[in-house]
Amino acid sequence: MIFNKDGQGAKELRELTANYYANNDFTKVIGEIELATEELAQLVGSKVIELAESYYLNPEKEGTDTGIVRKVQRPIALLATLRLYQKNDLSHEDDGRKFKVATDGSEKLPWEWQLDRDDALHLEEYYKAVDVLIRYLNDKELKEWTDSDMYKSAQMLIIRNGGSFDTYFPINKSERMFLLLLPFIREAQQLTVKRAYGAGWEALLAESSVPETDAHFAACKAVALLAMSMALRRLSLGAIPGGVIRRFVAESGMNASEPASLNDVERVAGWMADDAATWIDEMKRARDGSMIDYELLPKNDRRNKYCRL
Repeated sequence: MIFNKDGQGAKELRELTANYYANNDFTKVIGEIELATEELAQLVGSKVIELAESYYLNPEKEGTDTGIVRKVQRPIALLATLRLYQKNDLSHEDDGRKFKVATDGSEKLPWEWQLDRDDALHLEEYYKAVDVLIRYLNDKELKEWTDSDMYKSAQMLIIRNGGSFDTYFPINKSERMFLLLLPFIREAQQLTVKRAYGAGWEALLAESSVPETDAHFAACKAVALLAMSMALRRLSLGAIPGGVIRRFVAESGMNASEPASLNDVERVAGWMADDAATWIDEMKRARDGSMIDYELLPKNDRRNKYCRL
């Protein structure tokens, strides 16, 4: 475990989360820490977690990277304490679950919307902490990370990290979100964009020039839009960073405080797929070197008596 080396686990959690009481019983959160560690290992690989643990337990060891220790600890601490708080809203006793409030009126039951907002804020902090860790791993190019299945899978794609993906579709530069999108990016690339491009795809995939060619930009735009369209249809909106959801809600013409309905999600996903088809067409034109025909006037139908501004 990457906590409680000197019996100061509760104090460590306090420093990492800023809201966990240092005098709490650390043993009550051990189970949640183990689960949160396992979930993080699914994203970044078990070798990265093991490396951070070895540095934590042997800080005097030559070549120790103390930076990675804290960057691994923080997302684990945030997720573990959040789940502990959620379970502790009720006490679990032999004769059932109970809710306890001080009889002197010094404590009040929070509204459900307050609990939901607090949960959302903690979850956003967890997402940001995971993003910081993955960006650190990308910058340092640690062997434990570059040998992981996630990293190797990303290097086979035309878009290889969250920062690049954000260039083509805004996801708040979330590296965690990018890893969640990997299966959809690969599917969009393999089944649609690669086939549409045809011969010469490998050369386009290997392109690293700055600025990028029009064909490369159009291909990346199409892949990003198709991947997001699939994600909106197949993933829970709770898995997507709040900033992305809020932008999606605003662009759908809905109140930001209202949850997105299935019809709204399907409509926006359809818009993204339509935009992707446009960019695939642009990719083909750039590949062939043909001129792009810009539509100077909108298509009109005399039966359509309305316009949308």
